[in-house]
Amino acid sequence: MCRNRLTLVILSLLFFNIAFAQSLQQAAKLLDEGQYETAYKIYVALAQANDPVAQYNLGLMFKNGLGREASPEQASFWFQQAAKQGIAEAYNQLQNKAIASAAGTHIRLEYGPEEWVKIQKDTHYTLQLASSTNKKLIEKYYNENQLRGKAGYYRNQRKGEDWYALVYGSYPSINEANEAVSSLPENLRKWSPWVRKVKDIQRLMKE
Repeated sequence: MCRNRLTLVILSLLFFNIAFAQSLQQAAKLLDEGQYETAYKIYVALAQANDPVAQYNLGLMFKNGLGREASPEQASFWFQQAAKQGIAEAYNQLQNKAIASAAGTHIRLEYGPEEWVKIQKDTHYTLQLASSTNKKLIEKYYNENQLRGKAGYYRNQRKGEDWYALVYGSYPSINEANEAVSSLPENLRKWSPWVRKVKDIQRLMKE
């Protein structure tokens, strides 16, 4: 009986994550097609459920007045929520470093955890959560903690052996990265995160 219940819980979580991804893809498609009102409703629901990609895209909609009146205050609020979860583009928006947004600038889900590491700004810092020679273990941490859009992992070699490291967030300064540690969920803080420079990690990925 317990096993059956556990199976149902796992299946429920799986379908929940798939539904989230499909909803984000649907909203991005609607945004491209100019169906702003419907896209907005989807993003609001996902953003309130704490999805960082939806929070960022909602910020863009308020910034550019897509489907509703432009609101710098609302845009800033949603960018801040996304930035707290490691969305580098949200930091750039808050610092007014982003290129003026146009169609197609919203975040999509076309990159996986390794690609996530590659696209972060090399001048930023990130938090390394865990490393292991067991890639499946790192993937398990990544999936169980629902880190899509907020984290990634990379492979490097030590003494001829492949190691996989899970990193979280992208922060403009080392101070902001250190401060972010205390705001991490408890199940991530327990791994004793430490600050790494994104540039160093990206260099390791090329070796």
